[in-house]
Amino acid sequence: SHKTPIVLAGLGTGLAPFRAFIEERAHAKAQGEEVGEISLYFGARYRKMEYLYGEELEMYHSTGLLPNLRLAFSRDGPNKVYIQHLMNDDKVALTRLLHHKKGHFYLCGPTWPVPDVQQAISSSFQECLGMAEDETRNAIENMKENERYVLEVY
Repeated sequence: SHKTPIVLAGLGTGLAPFRAFIEERAHAKAQGEEVGEISLYFGARYRKMEYLYGEELEMYHSTGLLPNLRLAFSRDGPNKVYIQHLMNDDKVALTRLLHHKKGHFYLCGPTWPVPDVQQAISSSFQECLGMAEDETRNAIENMKENERYVLEVY
C-alpha cells in the first residue's frame, strides 16, 4: 500500500532502486492518493562526486514527499559519518515508523553496514520501547518474516 511508511537506506549505487519507490509514490500522490511517509538515508564518500540524483531528491524533500532526507558523506568532513550514525540520531522517528506505524525497511548496497544498521534499529526499539535485546532480535526477525525488513546487498 502506498500509505505504508517506508524507511530506505541506500549506499552509493544502492540508491538507484529507491528512486523507483519515491517516483511511484510521487505519481500516486499526483493522482490524489494518500501516501505514507518516506525516510531516506543515503550514504557515500563525497557529496560533490557521489550525490546521485541529488537535485531530484532535494526537490522531493522540498515538496514534503520525502520529509526525512538524511545524508551521510563519510569523507567530506573531519569525522567519518555513516548512515547508521544518522539512524542512531533518529531513534524516535525510526521507532514510530517501523514499530508503531508498521512501516517497511529496505537497505540496498554493500554488505558491510548491515550489522551496524540492524543494531541502530535494535537500539531504537530498546531505548524507545524498553525492549530487551532478545525482544528486539525477535521484532526484527518478525519484520523479516513479514517482508517488512528487506536487504538487497552485494
